[in-house]
Amino acid sequence: MPYLHLSFYSAFTLSSLGLAFHRTHLISALLCLESIILSIYVALAGTGLALLVASTRTHGSDHLHNFNLLQC
Repeated sequence: MPYLHLSFYSAFTLSSLGLAFHRTHLISALLCLESIILSIYVALAGTGLALLVASTRTHGSDHLHNFNLLQC
């Protein structure tokens, strides 16, 4: 799993560096912005899936009516 995180972080970092240093062409800047957004999206989708699996394991199902936040 750490290799997956490393790939997300490196994709974000390389895209940010590319955006910072290669501002001569609009197309290259837009490609860097697109890869930044895609790396953030994939990381957040992975986090949402992990939260879904964890809540399913603790509560027994993924139905919304089982998640009462007022109970301890």
